[in-house]
Amino acid sequence: MPTVGEQLRAAREHLNLTIHQVADGTKIKTDHIRALEDSHWKVFSAPVYIRGFVRSYAGHLKLDVPRVVQELEAELA
Repeated sequence: MPTVGEQLRAAREHLNLTIHQVADGTKIKTDHIRALEDSHWKVFSAPVYIRGFVRSYAGHLKLDVPRVVQELEAELA
C-alpha cells in the first residue's frame, strides 16, 4: 500500500499540478509540500502541523480526507 506521501504525489501528478500550484492553492510552503510527499515528518516541529497540512493538501486534491488522515495516523504511530 502506498504511503500518504506517495498518495499525495500521485494525486497531484494525476491532476497535472506542480508543487508551486499546490502551494498557491493551499498556502503551504513548497518545502513542506516536498517533505509531505517524501514522508519526511521530522521536518515539522510537531505532529499537529503534519496533520493540518495533510488535511489541507488532501482536500485540495479532492481525496478522501478522513481516509488519508486515518492512514497518516497509522504511519505516525
